[in-house]
Amino acid sequence: MNILRKVRVGQLRSTTAAASKWFSDLAKSQWKARAEGKDKGNRKVTMINGEGVGPEVMCAVRQVLDAAKAPIDWEIFEECKSPDNENVPAPILESLGRNKVGIKGPVSSRQWQRHIRKAFEQFAYVSIIKSLKGVDTPFGEFDVVMVRDQMEGDYSGIEHKVVPGVMQTIKVSTTAGAQRIAKFVFDYAIQNKRSKVSVAHKANIMRMTDGNFLDAVHEEANKHAGKVLFEEHYLDTVITNLLMKPCQNDVVVSSSMYGDVMRVVMGAMMGAPGITPGYSVSVLGHVFECRTKVYCELVGKDQVNPTGSLLSAALMLRHLKLYDLADLVECGVRSVFTDTDIRTKDLGGSASCSEFVEAVCDQIKSRMS
Repeated sequence: MNILRKVRVGQLRSTTAAASKWFSDLAKSQWKARAEGKDKGNRKVTMINGEGVGPEVMCAVRQVLDAAKAPIDWEIFEECKSPDNENVPAPILESLGRNKVGIKGPVSSRQWQRHIRKAFEQFAYVSIIKSLKGVDTPFGEFDVVMVRDQMEGDYSGIEHKVVPGVMQTIKVSTTAGAQRIAKFVFDYAIQNKRSKVSVAHKANIMRMTDGNFLDAVHEEANKHAGKVLFEEHYLDTVITNLLMKPCQNDVVVSSSMYGDVMRVVMGAMMGAPGITPGYSVSVLGHVFECRTKVYCELVGKDQVNPTGSLLSAALMLRHLKLYDLADLVECGVRSVFTDTDIRTKDLGGSASCSEFVEAVCDQIKSRMS
């Protein structure tokens, strides 16, 4: 117990649908008002450029949202790390605390990720995994929401050396934490008119930790019986169903590591790694990102695929209640895949990042005219 307490204290110290709707007269008048500067209700958003190709994809986000006349005032941070360590600099934390909404490029440091999660109590990460029409994959059409814990489970970050040659990671599952994410996922399903919630677990092996998580989800499911279907499966069964019958899945919830694995698998099913949009959830504010790699080898080559970051920006607009603009941006991105052959290299094409962004902007402008 003393070892566990010391580890926890040490870590705490180190981490302080329809197109017609879009083209209605009302929507056009709103876009026109923004273009003429009559809409003064700008929202402040923190933008963290990140590392590697991060500045390029964040520049793409600004270009596309500018084309859509989104009423955003950016607070842009080019440096994501503190000068003497890998923590999140105080100015970034202060900005996120003020604005309650942020969007970021990739950051490689685990310590950085852990710091921002703990500082803002980002207890869940939501991935919107929806097939891209026009991208040829063997999985057909699917629309799955993946919700995973970020604070507990195998990713609690508590590990230590027991004796030389023996290391230990401590998997944590608290009743309060499990109940919080269970409540969130069912609230999400109801608010977004989702019909089913599935929980992935290994409570047959980890009876206490996964069992606690499973009990909390069962308890919440009972509160919504008749409104949301509920099912539970072992992790391996859920992954098999995702690969074999992706269209039969709706909202999937799990603890941290299981959900991270499923997020990556399902993201690749969209056609390329790192193009799945998503966001971290906190009562203190949401941070939107697609969890892509830093891809240092692509820096300056104009080859990165900005799809995930652009779709994350659409999620951010929806969170800001800019629903018409969110639909406009998402439609612009998806229309490039359905109406053109413009593809970046990772999707088998030859287009540059800037060419893809220009195509998205053209799609948006054509719908605003």
